[in-house]
Parts: sequence; C-alpha cells; structure tokens
Amino acid sequence: MNKLLLIDGHNLLFQMFYGMPNKIIGKDGKSIEGIWGFTGALLKIIKKVEPTHILVIFDGEQELLRNKEDENYKKNRMSFENVEAEKNPFSIFPDIKRVLDTLNISYFETTDGYETDDYIKEYCKIYEKDYEIIISSFDYDFISLVNKHVTLLTYRGTATTLYTPEKVLSRWKIKPEFFADYKALVGDSSDNIAGIPRIGPKMAATLINEYGTVEKILQNRENIKKDNIRLTLEIFEHDLLHNIKLIRLEGSNQIPITIEKLSYQKKEKKTKEILMELDLLEQTITN
Repeated sequence: MNKLLLIDGHNLLFQMFYGMPNKIIGKDGKSIEGIWGFTGALLKIIKKVEPTHILVIFDGEQELLRNKEDENYKKNRMSFENVEAEKNPFSIFPDIKRVLDTLNISYFETTDGYETDDYIKEYCKIYEKDYEIIISSFDYDFISLVNKHVTLLTYRGTATTLYTPEKVLSRWKIKPEFFADYKALVGDSSDNIAGIPRIGPKMAATLINEYGTVEKILQNRENIKKDNIRLTLEIFEHDLLHNIKLIRLEGSNQIPITIEKLSYQKKEKKTKEILMELDLLEQTITN
C-alpha cells in the first residue's frame, strides 16, 4: 500500500536546532548542528517509515491569523524578531530547504492564515482512504487525527513512538477523535491553555467516555452525579467552549500540492554527503 509521510517541518527544525548536544562548525565557521540534526532525523524517519510519498509543511514565521483570536493562546511561543542568527532557528531555514531540494522532497510554507496542522488535517481527510498516512510531529494536537489509516510518529531516536488508536486509548483512556475535547478539559501548558478546575485526566476521560464531545458533555451536565463537577461545568462553560474552539483542528479546505507531485524515490545518501554536496561541510568532518 502507498504510504504518505506528512512532516511538521518547523516542529522538527526546532527540535533539532535546540536539541543537538554538540556544536558542529561547518565551512566559514558557520554553526550547522541544526541543519545536521534535521537532515539526519529526516533520513532516519524516512528509513523507518519507508514512504512512497512525502510532504514537509512549515509554518510561516509571522504569527498566523488564527492565533490572534486569543492573545494568550500559544503566547509562550518565542518571538525571533531581532534575535541574532546563531540563536534564531529560522536562520537555518534556507539551508533546510536546500536539503529538501537535494532529496527531491516536496515542501511548502504556510502564508495564508492557516497553520501546518490545518493542512495536515486536510491531506488526511482527502487521502486517508487510499494511503497509509504517517504524521511526524511532537505536536499532540495531531492525536485527534489518528485512526486505522493515520498514525502519529514522535521521533526521538530509539525512544520514537508510533501512536495508533490502540496506543492512544491505552495512554489517555479515550479514543483519538476526542483528544481535542480532552485537552480542552485538562488544559495544555505547552500551548498556554488553562484547563477547567477540578477536572483532571481521569475525570476528563470519564466524562468523554460517558457523553462524547465538550458540547455533548455540556448538554448533559444535569445528568452528572457529582455536584462539584456539574457546578464547575456551569461556571466555566464559556472557557471550555473557548478552549475547544482554539484547539480543534479546522482544516484548510485546500491543498497546494496534489499527491501525484509528492512521489518520493529513495536516495542512498548520508547526512555528511548531503551537507558536503551543499558546500556546508568540510571534508575533515566525520559522520
């Protein structure tokens, strides 16, 4: 069966820019460990997945329109305006694109107010019946897209995890399609989402398994036996509905690159070879 690998580009870029343990100096004294890390991780992900089609999607550097609905949502995302190049992950983006060009891997950068996750949802919606789809990202928002045709790969070397519906149910005690509702209830500090008081993971899973979505939980709150939970949902109804509006993936209603153009032919290249080919690395650096 054909496999489509969808990569959350800046998620991987940031992971490698900040996560490489050692500094690597390339030609002209340029720090290239972020490029080295991205390239190496990309090749390992490809080797693990063995896709027939690949697309890498990058979020634009400018704040996207949807985030402006709430000034606190994802407020903890760092601004890189006026940040010196060596500390700015966006500084390596041009070279990352050169790496992808060398490997003939398709990519694009969002510029229209939608985010990477909106586009990934759209690709899943359109192609999941005909392709096995693997999403590569550490953004757990993608859990809501997991089903028998779609899995989420969180790459971390030997600790890499592949989230299937069974894996999600085992970890969070809910089905994947309710993950946004779960997050709206318990909160998520990584996206600056405050959860609902008195509702922790166990209670959230109980409510979801009993009633379903946030909207259905609110519609059925009079049937909830615990007075404190029923009262909490009444008091924080607006906050809960606001959370789910921010978290639930919208979809982009469009795809800029059709599946036919995402075909991938495996290349037997190593990280060192690619960076040397791009004139980023001296011959003396060993792999």
